[in-house]
Amino acid sequence: MLICATRGKSAGWQGSAGTRRRTEFDTGLSQKMNQSTALREHFQRLSRLLVDQAPIWRPVPFSLPELPWESQHPALAGALGRLSDEHCAALEADQPALVRWLADYIPALAHIPAVDTVPAFSADRTDYPAGFERDIPGRKWRQVSAFAACLEHMEGPVVEWCAGKAHLGRAIAQRFSTPVTALEWNAELCSRGSELSRRLQLDVTLRHCDVLSAAAAGELRQARHAVALHACGDLHRRLIETVIAQATASLDLSPCCYHLTGATHYQPYSQAARDSGLALNRDDCRLAVQETVTAAASNRRRRQQKSAWRLGFDALQRRLRGVDDYLPVPSLPESAFDTSFADFCGRVAALKQLTLPHRVDWPYYQHLGWLRQARVSRMELPRHAFRRALELWLVLDRALYLAECDYHVQVGTFCDRQLTPRNLMIRAHRQPGLVAGPA
Repeated sequence: MLICATRGKSAGWQGSAGTRRRTEFDTGLSQKMNQSTALREHFQRLSRLLVDQAPIWRPVPFSLPELPWESQHPALAGALGRLSDEHCAALEADQPALVRWLADYIPALAHIPAVDTVPAFSADRTDYPAGFERDIPGRKWRQVSAFAACLEHMEGPVVEWCAGKAHLGRAIAQRFSTPVTALEWNAELCSRGSELSRRLQLDVTLRHCDVLSAAAAGELRQARHAVALHACGDLHRRLIETVIAQATASLDLSPCCYHLTGATHYQPYSQAARDSGLALNRDDCRLAVQETVTAAASNRRRRQQKSAWRLGFDALQRRLRGVDDYLPVPSLPESAFDTSFADFCGRVAALKQLTLPHRVDWPYYQHLGWLRQARVSRMELPRHAFRRALELWLVLDRALYLAECDYHVQVGTFCDRQLTPRNLMIRAHRQPGLVAGPA
């Protein structure tokens, strides 16, 4: 609910100036309601798709040797099994082609592109001084400059949340000639970012600060604008909550890593999400960020090795325990995969308090792991067709919550997915002259 901060005759609605302010108020309110309605309708379409097709995208092939949907869609299961490595990789890298291919077997999936897409924000070109991007990796700089180009005019102090070295903060200070306070918990990054800001003579102050602390809320209380590029999980949840609590004038946010949260099950932001009938767990949220477009061939091969070795151990542990269930294994350091498969299994067995027999046919289980990895990479394709839809659902949940809290909200992309698949952006602006009313 919205109320005007100065309503009634004494508030000055009278006369030409008052009429103009009232017209501006009504226009702003109408635009906000229309935008919120459009976001809600889009969200509802996404919710229906994800609820209806949950039997396809929710089962995890890595932990299930046979998927529940295979018996309902035997033609699809057979076609996936016959894919060559090259065709599988091509479909994995081309979302539109993947959806078209899957729709031949499950026609309802043809509706995915209609609901998992949002328009690109318009960008204003900014010419930065020569050498401005020095010391910033090329891809990172292109993401930062693309994000900054989509920002609307900023007047007054800005806070950059989870700033790292404040690359974004410096771009904003340069573009809008406004002071920026950058909050970062890593003291070394603060020191290096401060040096970069001094060199460029920009009014960017880096604060060594845990954004989950009360001190971060105090910093935001002094700002008109808040920005965050790829803030993860609970960190961007805290940002949204703090922006609302402080009635910050604007928020520009690209969220990331929705699964990095202390909660086992997803905690919805908006009433629309609570009413959607879609309940998510941490693994569901992890699916939303599994798409990558920048990995080198060596990195892809490394991921395949990790998957194959884990799956080889999974086959072994099922045999040892006499239980045909997946046994979760915690994250391991890279060094665990630089040894032999036998040493890897020994390390994991010790972590899970399993006793390995003196004789194990290691080549057999390693080969079995690679066979299972090849199957998993194919059977994951139907699930991966929903990655963007699920991510957009999560982003719209955040956007609708901001709209419920009296912000005018837009959702779009700030760059091409080839630069980063995490290219969704929320722009939220509190309506001038409005304050939050009672819930």
